[in-house]
Amino acid sequence: MKSPNKSLFTFLMVSSTYMVASSSNWLMTWMGLEINMLGFIPLMFVKDNSSESQAAVKYLVPQSLGSTIFIASAIISTYFNNLQILMVIAMCLKLGVAPFHFWFPPVMASLQLTPAFILLTWQKIAPILSISSLNIFLIKTIMPIAVISAMWGGIGGLNQTDIRSLLTYSSIGHTGWMLVSINANYMIFISYLITYILINSSIYSFLTKEHMKSHKQLFSSKEEMSSLILAITILSLGGLPPFTGFIMKLLVLMFTEAKSMIILGLIMGALTSLFYYLSLTFSTLLSISKIHLTKKQMISKQTILFFLSQTLPLTLTMYFF
Repeated sequence: MKSPNKSLFTFLMVSSTYMVASSSNWLMTWMGLEINMLGFIPLMFVKDNSSESQAAVKYLVPQSLGSTIFIASAIISTYFNNLQILMVIAMCLKLGVAPFHFWFPPVMASLQLTPAFILLTWQKIAPILSISSLNIFLIKTIMPIAVISAMWGGIGGLNQTDIRSLLTYSSIGHTGWMLVSINANYMIFISYLITYILINSSIYSFLTKEHMKSHKQLFSSKEEMSSLILAITILSLGGLPPFTGFIMKLLVLMFTEAKSMIILGLIMGALTSLFYYLSLTFSTLLSISKIHLTKKQMISKQTILFFLSQTLPLTLTMYFF
């Protein structure tokens, strides 16, 4: 695909997300979601091979189904308010949260690294903003879905060896936490979303530099400082204290109005995902005393993104709270 076309579809994808965020009725929200989907699908083709075509179809079908359910329930709910729950289910299908995640891992496994990280980060913003605009009663009904997603995200990543599969199930778990954060406080939800995107961007920056696929290659870089930064970033994504990922989860637990069983499920899912992140980074953390810092390593792009992901969300949280 030529660069001007790619720029056009990127503009459509980004502008449609802002359209969803600023919409005042369900019709505009639905139009923004459709434009967002149509803008992202051409960006999925990097090498134009058959696996990307299969991924595009696997992405298109559930997204179209979710949009159809959403607009149908929005129209019918004018007469039957009880059917608004279908709008929540439609957005959960578009987000790929458990138990509606059947399309998410196969699509992620077939994509190249750049569209895969767009799907992990930017493509979550529009559907989750649509959920946050619902009334508080409907938001409370998605708490069981949120806890199932958080627990499944931890369990599903236990036996994974591919980096994208690990990040896929991590995304499923974090999406469950984001849904609970909507019920806690809107600014906590925004801060959690920014934290998640920044941490994933830091990991993406390292992976594009090293061209890695298996978890065994993750920390085989000759630059020891880069391996340490990647290990800390992954542990922050898993929610290890005292990193930013843990602090954001702690804020969600402090301000949420969810029941104790929901909170217990979230904690169990987070601990399970943290287990395989710790086993992934254990050897690198043990060799921390052997790492010698140089000026070039300290000012690399990966280092800058790492410090942004660890400090910017905390600054936003302190500003609003």
